Amino acid sequence: MTASHRGLIVDFGGVVTTDFYAALRAFGVREGLGANAVEHILRDTDEGRSALAGVEDGSLPQREYERILARLLGVDSTGLLGRMLADLEPCPPVLDLIGRARAAGIATAVLSNSWGTGEYDPYDGYDLEERFDAVVISDQVGLRKPDPQIYLLAAEKIGTDARECVFVDDTAHNLPPAEKLGMATVHFSDVSTGIAKIEKLLRLG
Repeated sequence: MTASHRGLIVDFGGVVTTDFYAALRAFGVREGLGANAVEHILRDTDEGRSALAGVEDGSLPQREYERILARLLGVDSTGLLGRMLADLEPCPPVLDLIGRARAAGIATAVLSNSWGTGEYDPYDGYDLEERFDAVVISDQVGLRKPDPQIYLLAAEKIGTDARECVFVDDTAHNLPPAEKLGMATVHFSDVSTGIAKIEKLLRLG
């Protein structure tokens, strides 16, 4: 850790939780759609990308997002997001790391691109308000990653400058905007490797 690293900002899905994309693939297999069906809709179709942006920034209600996604996938919309993310669970090593960081005097925030917090609340049961110094959810603030302003907002909420923060995300394209703001970044693609990188940056043993 340099003297500048006073803040730790982490993504929710795939960092605080178990592998987000693995959950989507498992859903695709269960529904008989194929493992990559959901990721294809979200990444490779104009309507899928547009709907995702809308639910993340709060301009599209969660229930309407479920209807659009269900139509694109050809499945029942009832409880769709809950079914899609049923395999997500807390990631204990990350939660332990967050606790150790706070004990060492490092301010912490969770920064999440949300799929809405309506009938289905992906954050239920995670006690984020107790585990983190700040919680920044995209649909609640009208901003979404990779907009630089949402990274600045997270840093502000924990009383740090962006250049004093380490930012962790499992989605690679969310990292460059944070880097341009001066944040140290970690692409969280593997739990043990990711935690080791964070520990090194923050000097947590």
